[in-house]
Amino acid sequence: MKPEIIIADNELPPEVVKAITQGRKIEAIKLLREATGLGLANAKVLVDRAALRYAQLNPNARAMTQESNTGRLVGVMLVLAVVFAIYRFGIAV
Repeated sequence: MKPEIIIADNELPPEVVKAITQGRKIEAIKLLREATGLGLANAKVLVDRAALRYAQLNPNARAMTQESNTGRLVGVMLVLAVVFAIYRFGIAV
């Protein structure tokens, strides 16, 4: 069994940081594992932490943040409910 290297999320190799800032987290995980010999779970945790940090530094990096589409879903459901009510009850607009 190969010993794992201890690395902090602020000590990532430059190619990993570049992949993270470009929103390519899977590639960043692969690069980190190749460079350090880390396991999949540990590499993913480090990349996720670094992605959050770089997303805070670059607020325009939408691909790195996990956004919820709940608001959009509620809006679509509301529109569908209004359209159904108009169709079903014959409400004139």
